[in-house]
Amino acid sequence: MKRSLDTRVVLRALVVFLVAAVAVTWLLSAQASGTTQSPGVTSNIATETAFGLAGSADAVVTTDVAPTPEQTAVSDSQSRVLQNVFNGVVFGLMLALASVGLSLIYGTTGLSNFAHGEQVSLGAMLAYFFATEQPVGIPLTPWQFVIGWPLWLAAIVAIAIAGASGWLQDRFLWGKLRKRGVGIVQQMIVSIGLSLALLNFLQWWIGPDRIRLSKAIEVRHQVGPIQVGNITLMSIAIAAIALIGVALFLQRTRLGRATRAVSDNPSLAAASGIKVDSIVRLVWIMAVSLAALGGILMALYDNGTKFDVGARLLLLMFAAVTLGGLGQAYGALAGSLVIGVVVETSTLWLGPDLKYATALGILIIVLLVRPQGILGRAERVG
Repeated sequence: MKRSLDTRVVLRALVVFLVAAVAVTWLLSAQASGTTQSPGVTSNIATETAFGLAGSADAVVTTDVAPTPEQTAVSDSQSRVLQNVFNGVVFGLMLALASVGLSLIYGTTGLSNFAHGEQVSLGAMLAYFFATEQPVGIPLTPWQFVIGWPLWLAAIVAIAIAGASGWLQDRFLWGKLRKRGVGIVQQMIVSIGLSLALLNFLQWWIGPDRIRLSKAIEVRHQVGPIQVGNITLMSIAIAAIALIGVALFLQRTRLGRATRAVSDNPSLAAASGIKVDSIVRLVWIMAVSLAALGGILMALYDNGTKFDVGARLLLLMFAAVTLGGLGQAYGALAGSLVIGVVVETSTLWLGPDLKYATALGILIIVLLVRPQGILGRAERVG
């Protein structure tokens, strides 16, 4: 990880992002030029895509806003593209919360943590446990009770508990494996086992059904050709603040500089007096907390969640981290935005079942052109 934000790599990431957006826009404009759609159909599509994976249409109230001259100037196809690009940016920001943590863990330990998706699910499940008005219970105990905390309080407690689980994982599992000299491949296999164990535990605890963190009716607003709801705006603000906080931590604080030093060269960092194990433990706490926050915001954005949502997002997280450059926190952010836009815009001409495959296809193409990723550094071989 570089010690300062390189302007050239940022510009490179922006160029890749803009080229991808322009290419998608051009393809869709060419496709839409031969077809004509009624305004009613376009409105329905925009409403559905604004709620991501499986939003409930019955929880949507759209405000009546008179069309402006700017709106009438934009064609229906362009409006759909802009709406989906906006949805992709929102999805990318939430995906980045989990991907940045995954990248930090890889940068400081070299571990590709396959259980990171379950940390996303754990945050959403814990928030539901504390906020729901339905009776809940603790596994292996016979008691049922209702907690019913406000969602903001439930989210804070859920993130705190998730962060504590990150500390426990490093204290009693990953730290001990490192001290015993267990190889990275063996640790990856352990993470796969942990992932399966957590996945089954969450299904056993919360159940297989889709759950909702909030039953509030979202009021949506028309901003030019884009529809956006209050919950989405709040999620964007929280995700942006969290990511900016991570960036400031890495750039401006002593612990952040120590984290970057450990990521660059753990042996040299230890020789310089940095407590590598403490830094790695801090990274685990921060990574799991960010993943839990991402899971909560994703559940609000999608108007629901399930026990396996993190497992379904895991490949997208790895794609974002690899696309941005392994071990690069800023690269994970750039990769997440690219993946988010590709995933959402691909639904305009492909079936929703193929949108994740499209993102992985883009990953393969980019790696064929630039193997080290957008912000990664080329390594000399031989």
